[in-house]
Amino acid sequence: MKNFFRSIPFVAVFGLVFLTACGGSSPTQLPVRPTSVDIPVSSGDGQTVSFTLENHGGAMEGHTPIGFKGMGTGLFAGDNLNRSFPEGDGVQIFLTFDLSGIPSGTVASAVLSSEHATVIGKPFRDLGPLRAEEIRYENFSSDLWDKAPLAGGAVCVLADSSSGPFECGVAGAVQRSLDDSYRYAQFRVRLDQAGNRDGEQDLVAFFGSNSNTNEPGLFLLDVSVTPN
Repeated sequence: MKNFFRSIPFVAVFGLVFLTACGGSSPTQLPVRPTSVDIPVSSGDGQTVSFTLENHGGAMEGHTPIGFKGMGTGLFAGDNLNRSFPEGDGVQIFLTFDLSGIPSGTVASAVLSSEHATVIGKPFRDLGPLRAEEIRYENFSSDLWDKAPLAGGAVCVLADSSSGPFECGVAGAVQRSLDDSYRYAQFRVRLDQAGNRDGEQDLVAFFGSNSNTNEPGLFLLDVSVTPN
């Protein structure tokens, strides 16, 4: 059976460890759309302007365990990341979008989406829906493993089945960042349950050609705002 996660770098509290993922059931690969960025599509005094932003990628993003301190590259949510991962624990994704090109104003809509999801096993049946929660952090690090989402922040269901669509509205998060002059819109993405101790890999992974890289454009944030 094909193994999609052969060499996932993982930094745990005890140092740098290279772990090997165990195989899972056949994945469901969703269609991939281009990740071009459009800024803006319309403009003018009092008129709504629309932007499509790519996730930051690189060192601002990655995954951490849910139950202990650690971090790794690649955007994974679910359990049994590899054969050495603790049973009953899981991983969560951290995403960042740079809002510095968006003017302050009233956010008419903001939609977080991805068409780069690969589903392994039965994460939605076993672990619940995939939720995006508004969070703020200066740098991605292992310290985020137990960081709480923003109090009163936006929460949405990104997906509740392997067929998707992987998208949900996050206008409140973008509005809050603009109002606070905060440069980023950031999200913690994870399934409701960390793990179910069945020994089977249940994962949602977001990648293009390499599952272990945090590439820009794996997620998009479509924002429409009426400038002040």
